[in-house]
Amino acid sequence: MTEVGQVKIEYIGAKDSRGLKQGFGIQKMRDGSRFRGIFTNDRVTGWGIYEHRDGDVYQGQYENDRTSGYGEYSHGNGAVYYGYWNDDMQFGIGYEIWGDTSQYSGEYNNGKKDGIGTYLWQDKTMYMGEWKANNIEGYGIYKYVDGRQYSGEWKNNQMHGFGEFIWVEGKKYLGFYKNDKKEGFGIYYWPNNRFFVGFWKEGKQNGVGKYIKDDIVKYGIWKDGKREKWFDNEDEFVNFLEPKDEKYIFAFQSNQYKLKKIMELNDNEDESENETSRENDNETIKEFQRKKSNQSEEEEDEDD
Repeated sequence: MTEVGQVKIEYIGAKDSRGLKQGFGIQKMRDGSRFRGIFTNDRVTGWGIYEHRDGDVYQGQYENDRTSGYGEYSHGNGAVYYGYWNDDMQFGIGYEIWGDTSQYSGEYNNGKKDGIGTYLWQDKTMYMGEWKANNIEGYGIYKYVDGRQYSGEWKNNQMHGFGEFIWVEGKKYLGFYKNDKKEGFGIYYWPNNRFFVGFWKEGKQNGVGKYIKDDIVKYGIWKDGKREKWFDNEDEFVNFLEPKDEKYIFAFQSNQYKLKKIMELNDNEDESENETSRENDNETIKEFQRKKSNQSEEEEDEDD
């Protein structure tokens, strides 16, 4: 990056008895760049300042003509990096700020953000977590400027794997993602005490699911975010589950109070009241089935 080893046209400074650069010196390059710093056995080793012809400036440590150790690199466009280097590349802990005030602090590897780090965008959106080769990848927390937050797994800058998404108004999703969309098993909570427990595809309910509103429970099948049918009872629903999906049976059999605990929602209701509600579940379902359901409410789907 510093190009100290490029064609040199003039050197002013100390030399040893062999004629090798030794100690402090100034080296001018053919392209107009200039280096000022310490030489050892004709090579830059120690502290120095390299001024590029395009306005970029590096000042810091060198070893054998290459940046190595702590150094600061200022770009002509206003971006600045403070941190560690190895073999002319950012390596280890560093902090970088760009002209638009976006900034990153964390680990680097071979010149790229890699490891644990925090990125703050100009609009105050923030990501804290793992990186791989300049991409958000692994586990991390993404905070949107409007208050939304995703905590979970990432792949190639997209939500991918298991995670939790929280909206400011109280909605919450806990489940799996693929390519930035809800995909696979997940639990969705609305702040008016409604739940959907089931499967998703490309961000929409898709497959078997359980719908809860207060103490009313219904099981059904969804496709592309729309309900296609209701099951007559829970046994019919359980029998419809594929073997690979039976591992989620605990969530399907949980009532709203257990689901709130799973999703870490605040619930100040007395446990005795919960017992009463559970005993009345069957009668409530029968009553609910006799009434005309509010389809728009039952089929509601929320995109991220």
